[in-house]
Amino acid sequence: MDAMTRKHNRISCEDCRFEILKINGKEPGSEQMLDGDIENISKGGFKFITSQQYQLDDRIIVRLYFADGRSHETLGRICYCNDEDQGRYAYGFSIISGFYSLA
Repeated sequence: MDAMTRKHNRISCEDCRFEILKINGKEPGSEQMLDGDIENISKGGFKFITSQQYQLDDRIIVRLYFADGRSHETLGRICYCNDEDQGRYAYGFSIISGFYSLA
């Protein structure tokens, strides 16, 4: 799916962060704990880049932190993974429940 067929337009999200709270119903182990930056975001999900490894379809609960001080908890899944440079991976996080407003 490309940007022309996306259901929700993605926007850059400077100073937006997320924290992984649970993976597949369990507390994340040290190798899966992550508090990271969001590269781009939409109502339907976001993209992040990390050296941590996750599996496609992992169900993850995250807490999002927005630049204006708001935070939001949501459930989603890893919907894609692309290799980046130097052992880093770009992941797509698709919202399952707990959609949020970007306004």
